[in-house]
Amino acid sequence: MLRMRSLPFQLSSLPMLVLCAVLSGSVNPPMAHSQPKSLLWSSPIEKQKEKNAENKEIPCLNSSKPCVEQLTELAIANSFKLQQTAERIALIEQRLAVTEDRIDYTSKKKWTNFISSNPIDIIQNLFGGGGVQRDNLAIANLEVRTADLLAAKAELERQQSEEKLEIENEVLNLLLDYEAANRKHELLTSQLETLEQQREVVRIAYRYGRGSTNQLLGMENRRDRTIEQMVEVEIEKEKSITKLMQLVEAE
Repeated sequence: MLRMRSLPFQLSSLPMLVLCAVLSGSVNPPMAHSQPKSLLWSSPIEKQKEKNAENKEIPCLNSSKPCVEQLTELAIANSFKLQQTAERIALIEQRLAVTEDRIDYTSKKKWTNFISSNPIDIIQNLFGGGGVQRDNLAIANLEVRTADLLAAKAELERQQSEEKLEIENEVLNLLLDYEAANRKHELLTSQLETLEQQREVVRIAYRYGRGSTNQLLGMENRRDRTIEQMVEVEIEKEKSITKLMQLVEAE
């Protein structure tokens, strides 16, 4: 058998299985990245935090007056419905400006009806007929149109105010829901800590024969149910945050 001088010991003296293991390990050393990674469970609230880190975060999350006002302003600025209403109001204001200019122009040019070489036209204008009558009818029609435009503008402004109030109420309700869920989560967290301590005591007692299987299983069930409730509350908090982000963040 040939000797391998590159190794500090005689391979021929090793058992065949050990030799194979040595050669295999020296040729193909285990790689760290080939080892399976442990799967870590992340709660919904942790996923939401990751999402918030990627997106623009909500500036505040409490029902205080400054926070409600700040989020309401952002939501109003982001409301597509309010943007449409504002555009319609702006269009009406432009039409009102044009109508007022036409009324002003028609009123100022009425005196030109008296400049005529026809005496009959002059007499008709003096008694409110002829060109003067036409101008008065035109002004009356323009005034009616102005009144209609003002009524339409007032209705849109009323809808605008109602929509802003609805947005403010929605923001406030979402913040209150978030705070309620947050308080419930803190309570469940405290309960879970207490249950964990009690569970450990029961497990130690059971190990030394001073507890029952039913008692241990009951403690496990209470713990599992508390964890389920915490997950449900985290989902409620996530929903409130998601809805708030949809309200205040522009597309």
